[in-house]
Amino acid sequence: MSIEKLKKVLILSDVAQKDEILESLYDLRIFHIESVRSEILASIDSLKPLIPEKTYDEELNKIDSAFSIFKEFRLGKQGFIQGFLPQDFEVSEEYFKDIVHNFPLDDFVKKLNDLKNSYDKILEEEAKLHEDKKSLMTFQGFPFQFSILHGTSRTYAIIGEIKKKNLEKFKSDEVVNNFYVNVFYTDKNTARVFFLYVKEDTELLEKVIKDYGIAKITPSNRFTGYFEEEVQRIEKRLLELESNKEIILAKIKEYFEENDKLIVLRDYFQSLANKGKDITKCLKGKTFVVIKGFAKEKDFNVLINKISKFTDLIFEVQIEDSDFIPVSLNNPLIFKPFEFLVKLFGLPSYSNIDPSPIVAILFSVFFGFALGDAGYGFILFLFSLLFLIKYKSNGGAARFFSILLYGSISSIAVGVLTNSYFGDILQTYFPNFALTKFLSKLAVINPTSPDGSIKFMILSVVIGVTSQLIGVLISFIVKLKSRSYLDAIFNGLGWLLFLTGIILFFFKSTFPQLALAPNIMVIVGVLFILIGGWMSIRSPLFKPVAALVNLYGIRSSYGISGFLGDTLSYLRLFALGLSSGILASSFNLMSKVIGSMLGPVGIIVTIILLFVLHSLAFFMNILGAFIHSMRLNFLEFFGRFYDLGGYEFKPFGFEFKNIRIGKSQGGK
Repeated sequence: MSIEKLKKVLILSDVAQKDEILESLYDLRIFHIESVRSEILASIDSLKPLIPEKTYDEELNKIDSAFSIFKEFRLGKQGFIQGFLPQDFEVSEEYFKDIVHNFPLDDFVKKLNDLKNSYDKILEEEAKLHEDKKSLMTFQGFPFQFSILHGTSRTYAIIGEIKKKNLEKFKSDEVVNNFYVNVFYTDKNTARVFFLYVKEDTELLEKVIKDYGIAKITPSNRFTGYFEEEVQRIEKRLLELESNKEIILAKIKEYFEENDKLIVLRDYFQSLANKGKDITKCLKGKTFVVIKGFAKEKDFNVLINKISKFTDLIFEVQIEDSDFIPVSLNNPLIFKPFEFLVKLFGLPSYSNIDPSPIVAILFSVFFGFALGDAGYGFILFLFSLLFLIKYKSNGGAARFFSILLYGSISSIAVGVLTNSYFGDILQTYFPNFALTKFLSKLAVINPTSPDGSIKFMILSVVIGVTSQLIGVLISFIVKLKSRSYLDAIFNGLGWLLFLTGIILFFFKSTFPQLALAPNIMVIVGVLFILIGGWMSIRSPLFKPVAALVNLYGIRSSYGISGFLGDTLSYLRLFALGLSSGILASSFNLMSKVIGSMLGPVGIIVTIILLFVLHSLAFFMNILGAFIHSMRLNFLEFFGRFYDLGGYEFKPFGFEFKNIRIGKSQGGK
């Protein structure tokens, strides 16, 4: 478990040399730039943050606008499974440089936005036409050209809607004979009427409209021809617009073929934007520049040799308690994947311990017991290995699939020891096979039997006790490392002795030579814990109370109740492992019974049911095993010692999110 040692570095440079120094640091990619606190140089009022010559917000906004257009047209949409897999890709250095220097971003985005605007205008016109068509249906059966409604120098024309119950009375009214009336549409409730009248009869018509409750209906002034002509005109225009949309969409799809180039450019400009943000952490005076940061101990000499070419004013500065120090984890290859889980929770503080190796062991054990099936473990092993090979160049994906690979191996081991292969599929379908009998002999525990379930439960508790004691031990080490010696002895060592002594009581009958050791450990542990509580409070009146409640865990970082609660929480391993086996066995029995009822086709149905049901159980059990294994690490285990508060060591230099620069020449 290693948190890499860092050195705090201060660089003073002439203003004229700042660009060379910053570019050298950028190319080295070993120096983490930190903000320079102005109080260090409080006497120099002219110091101001160093402002980069250029920001890249405009370029990033253009690229994002292109991505938003592609997204709006549902281009590049990922499937459900694909969404969980990394989508980064590798490009050659030659390809990368060609895009960065030659891609016409401004022209590309302008033309793409023009296409988008044209498409939007078509949508607007389509909406109006559909609205017109819907409105036009109101005048279905109208026998004249709509232009007649525009009137003449002597006549006016309107269309009105009258209730059908008033229609006969309306027709028989002699006043109506003063107008030309045409009833062109009726249904069970209403009728639509066309009126043509001379201007002198306007008041008379208004009276008729009022008397019979006629509602005026005014068509759009865009309608001029006959009803059928207007319908044909709208439909023809809609077809033209649909064709234009397809043409525009085809062109946008052609532009989408350049999406990977946009991703390359976005990573490039985002990296330059991040560079600018880091540069603002430096301070600039009238004649000099101040740069502060951290370098790994192993890279310190490389940094000195490189920067000394530009300035002699590069110093190692003592790290102070108030410094917020970045954290870089450094583990052997076998444990490195589990840095992913540690970072997922949050990095430890610089003074803490990197728990990655312990997490690697505990997580794998937890996962194995929670999944607890050799069949599921083997399938997971194959999938993990396949994706690990496929995404070996992607650091994050490779670490994730490595974690699943470790978990699958642990699950296979637990499954062999519990004789669980897709539940009891071998015993259900092949009870007399030699392989079934051989694998049964390898089993040491049967979690589904009363005796076996008790043993499995006890084993889960043992795992919990062990991991909790490891957590207390690490807490003791961390306190020693931070020079909190009294706290380490009276709260760390005290609990370690007390809890270990309690556990050893259960082995006194088996190992008589331990008869005295548990008593001594418990007594000494209790004394240390009481002294720790006594020392934790200043008021003499409350010191005895503080000493007693320290055993409960109110004053100290641990306690008897906490130990019992956290240890019992590990019973979830027993519950998950048992439910996994019972669920799989139930599926096996269900498939067999259904298949036996269907005669000759039963075997096919059984195979299909087994595949579907076990696929469902496979994903459910893996999800449960992963989540609960993380929970046991993050809450029950990390709660004993973990000091959250670190942030990642990020060297000043190019950092890409979606692409990887490969060594191949030409193409992607």
